[in-house]
Amino acid sequence: MKKINLRTILIIVLLITSLSVMFQDFFMQLCLLLISLSLITLSNPSKRSISKILHRLRHIGKLIITLMTFQILFRHEGKELFSFWILTITSGGLEYGIVSSMRFLLIILIAGLLFDIPYSDYLLAFKAWKIPYEISFMVATVIHFIPMFSTEFQKCLEALYLRGIDLNKLAFKYRPKAYLSLVFPVIAKAISDVQYRTISLELRGFRLHNTRTSIYDDKLNTKDWIIQIFTIFVFIGVILVKIK
Repeated sequence: MKKINLRTILIIVLLITSLSVMFQDFFMQLCLLLISLSLITLSNPSKRSISKILHRLRHIGKLIITLMTFQILFRHEGKELFSFWILTITSGGLEYGIVSSMRFLLIILIAGLLFDIPYSDYLLAFKAWKIPYEISFMVATVIHFIPMFSTEFQKCLEALYLRGIDLNKLAFKYRPKAYLSLVFPVIAKAISDVQYRTISLELRGFRLHNTRTSIYDDKLNTKDWIIQIFTIFVFIGVILVKIK
C-alpha cells in the first residue's frame, strides 16, 4: 500500500490539533485519537513503527497518569462524586483530567509521527507549497533536532551502562541530579553536530543560487486530493455542528 503524501499528513495533523484545542470533550478527543492512530498506521504500516510508538507510550505513560491524577484531585468543579478527608473528586475535575490526558497523548502520537518522517520529505513538501528554502530548512531542522537530542541522550545512557552504571537502579532522590548532569553534555554534542552541518552546507554552496533543483518532485495523486478535500469538509462540518 502506497504511503500518504506528506502534505496530506501535515494538513490532517493541523486540522486534528486544531479540533483538539478548540473542543474539550471526551467524545471529540476519543475520535481524534482513533483518527491519529489510523493515520500513523496508513503513513507507515510497518511493525517497527508501531513498536516504536508503543515504546514511547510506555515511557511517557507514567507522566500522563500522574498529570491526570493531579488534575482529578486538585480541580473541584461540578458535582461532587467522592470525598474522603482532604481528597475530593468532582465531575468537572474527572472530566478535565481525562480529556487533558487524552490531548497530551494525542500530541505525543502526532509528534512521533512527524519525527519519523525523513528530513528530505519535509524539504520537498515545503518546496511544493512555494515556501522559501531557507524557512523550509529551518523548520525541518527544528523538527529533527528533538530526535537527534534523544539519540545522543540514549548514547550517553548506553555508555554509562557499559561502565556498570544503571541510572534506573539509583535511588529516586539521586536521579534528577544524575539526569541533569547528562543534559549539558548532550546539548553540547547536539550543538556541535549542528555546527558541523553548517560548515558542510557552506562547502556545498548553501544559498548560493536563488533556485534549487531536486531529483524528485512532491506530487499529489488523486487519493491525496480526495483525502485533503474530505478532511477539510469534515473539519468545517464539525465546527458548524459544534457552534450550533
